[in-house]
Amino acid sequence: MATILDIPEVAGLDARRGLVRIPPELDVPLTDRVRQIVDTAEFRRLARVSQLGLVSLVYPAAHHTRFEHCLGVYRLALLFLKRLAYDERFARLVRPEDAELFVVTALLHDLGHWPFCHPIEDIHLTSVPSHQLFANSFLLEGEIADALRHDWGIQPRDVVALLSEKPRDATSRLLGTMLSGPIDIDKMDYLFRDSLHAGVPYGRHFDQPRLIGSLCLNESGDGLAITDKGKTAAELLVFARYVMFSEVYWHHGVRSATAMLQRAFYLLHAMLDLHALFRMEENPMIQELERVAGPGPAGELLQGLFGPKRQLYKRLAQYSLFEQGETYGLLARRPYPWLAACAEQFTAIA
Repeated sequence: MATILDIPEVAGLDARRGLVRIPPELDVPLTDRVRQIVDTAEFRRLARVSQLGLVSLVYPAAHHTRFEHCLGVYRLALLFLKRLAYDERFARLVRPEDAELFVVTALLHDLGHWPFCHPIEDIHLTSVPSHQLFANSFLLEGEIADALRHDWGIQPRDVVALLSEKPRDATSRLLGTMLSGPIDIDKMDYLFRDSLHAGVPYGRHFDQPRLIGSLCLNESGDGLAITDKGKTAAELLVFARYVMFSEVYWHHGVRSATAMLQRAFYLLHAMLDLHALFRMEENPMIQELERVAGPGPAGELLQGLFGPKRQLYKRLAQYSLFEQGETYGLLARRPYPWLAACAEQFTAIA
């Protein structure tokens, strides 16, 4: 009877053939059916969408792509399965066909991301879909959907369900936590990879092999857990995430650039064909935003971000829940249109 270890991609970890290399000196096994997905236009598009977007304005080497990240997450999915295949309870709950669904979902988990996706989503405009919902247009029809059905025997709808729907049973709940949970393959890759390309050490200070080697199921058998040997590695993963947000993702220069892009997009969104825009690669998307913006206020913001000379807004004030609680409470969690109107009033006063 076939087991998880017999899945061609899992076996490929030790086969030493059909490999592609990604930083830092990691070999990723690519079987024919994985290549069939990776070589589609929809997936290749991720090679021209940067993982960190505006972060490169502060950390100039942070130009790695969603494509590279997806390969890294896919590799970690295989390592998770290779380790957990030796856990009898896991093997009883997760059949080889469930594990294959997990593998392709890991590979495709960022398929719906467009350039600068998270800053644009964070404005919460009604005309902007979530990237999970946007991924459905790539997953449910076209080359990738055909490859899933013909090469994997997987229904595209099952990938969508595992990515974005409420778990239907113990198996999907367990696999869902492996994709997105306290210790998951997405977080373990992006912290390490973002840290590597940004040139900072903060996201690499956890023992990834030790953490994977300590994986097991929780007492009830429906969720991921770690043994005592992985405790310190898990704590360092949590701390790595905190420091990466503090020093990289929420660096004040990055926050300034983010605010400029959000304001430009807010000014332009009613004039944009968002369905077409979100299917573009990064440079064409920037060009389209600049074309629609013209020489007006949005154009000036975009020139500061993407023009020949970087011109980011300077930090004027910073408000903390603990130090300026009253002011923070007036500004926090407000709808973006309210914040934009507030900014206009400040400008008028100045």
